[in-house]
Amino acid sequence: MIETERLILRRFEPRDFEALARFYTDDQVMRHMLPGRGLSRAEAQERAKSNIHNFNDHWDRRGHGVWAVQDRGSARLLGQCGLRWVPEAEQTELLYLLGKTAWGRGLASEAGRATLQFGFARCDLAQLIALTAPDNRGSQRVLAKLGFSYTGDGPIWDRVVSWHNLPRETWNTMQTESATA
Repeated sequence: MIETERLILRRFEPRDFEALARFYTDDQVMRHMLPGRGLSRAEAQERAKSNIHNFNDHWDRRGHGVWAVQDRGSARLLGQCGLRWVPEAEQTELLYLLGKTAWGRGLASEAGRATLQFGFARCDLAQLIALTAPDNRGSQRVLAKLGFSYTGDGPIWDRVVSWHNLPRETWNTMQTESATA
């Protein structure tokens, strides 16, 4: 578990599945995710159960994974953020998905910074990637704030996505510069 100024990042628990499923039914939240719209209630519940199982299994196998993002003040689930091994890319991805109530408040950047700190400092990862829909400008702005560089558009999972990269050396330099500023 990690705590930031406004967030708690913790492993998902079975009780989180209904709240997570609600995010997956929302057309706006899911517009940049496959299938490009909110899922039906039954599909969302199935995906939430499956993802919670897969997220926690990933933690057990790799020592890192996707966290539940919880509001420190209200304890309400705001979404998901963390690290996931992507076999098709043979790299580890930073991913996040937050509900609409968390948008525009800098919470994706806050969760992302904590995840980068964990991935680079505690897990000793050499680099991270992030994948976005080519038209997901909001997510691309978050990634740029976090230090990721756009490396081009390319295929994965039967679609074209925008690829972003952050080597640990770049992250280390950013940490040194912010500490001396």
